[in-house]
Amino acid sequence: MSLFQELRDLERDGVDLIDVLGQDCHLESPEALRDVVRRLRHCDESLHVELLHHLTYRRFGVQEAEEIWSGIMAHKKEMQSALRRSVSFRVAALEYLETQTDCLRGVRLIARPEFESILGFVHVDEVSGVYSRRYFNDRLTEEVGRSCRYACPLSLLLLDLDGFKQVNDSCGHVAGDDVLRQIGRLLKDTTRQTDVVCRFGGDEFALLLPETRSESASVTAERIRQAVMSIPVPDGSGGRAGDGGAPIRLTLSIGGACYPASCGDAEELVAIADQMCLEAKRAGKNCVKIAEPDAGAGVPLEL
Repeated sequence: MSLFQELRDLERDGVDLIDVLGQDCHLESPEALRDVVRRLRHCDESLHVELLHHLTYRRFGVQEAEEIWSGIMAHKKEMQSALRRSVSFRVAALEYLETQTDCLRGVRLIARPEFESILGFVHVDEVSGVYSRRYFNDRLTEEVGRSCRYACPLSLLLLDLDGFKQVNDSCGHVAGDDVLRQIGRLLKDTTRQTDVVCRFGGDEFALLLPETRSESASVTAERIRQAVMSIPVPDGSGGRAGDGGAPIRLTLSIGGACYPASCGDAEELVAIADQMCLEAKRAGKNCVKIAEPDAGAGVPLEL
């Protein structure tokens, strides 16, 4: 797991490392601090680089990041001395980066809920309404790291629409986009809030299923496969269309794999799920193929 993802996970766990290292707050016990340090040891990146990236969404070089962090800490002390009151690290960072360096110019303040809403628009695929491939890549790394840390399974399903080109060719791309939107809504409605639904490619979708073994992933995949067949394919006049007037029936070929039962890392999880999706295609389409557990892939999880 990347250090940036680890910082976000710590924040979700109630530990703001910027506040801790910026000396604005302290952890409740030395044991808690040691636990944080142990988690960060698994990451190879420079701590100050990632802390400043987490704070500003700008990436600095290692030496520059260390100099900026030291400068902010010194500036914080100067501000507290001049103002004769406590000043938070974030306030000192904003003042330092805007007035003492050329790093930030024309800064605007925005509350976290609004900022996260903006990020949501950035990460959402505008056609299907589900998360984008870029977001999938970030969450995959995050979820595999969490699965490893907490010894819980993670399943991945890759879903490929069978013959979607026929929809675009027979009904037009507007109708094709409408089908993708319907599938996006269906996937969100038939999965849990903790699951991650993404558009993986043109007519491919991906589902990340935390704390889910391959058996449960197979049940979810089969439920989705059957539900998709009921989605109507509209033509330009609002009816159903297909070659020669026959309606097009949407189907899915679904492949899946589970970490760590059938693979050893995130890249292999995607590769195996993709291979299983290809096997579903070769088996005649409109079916589900889930990778069998591999005895050499990892230690079986006991829940």
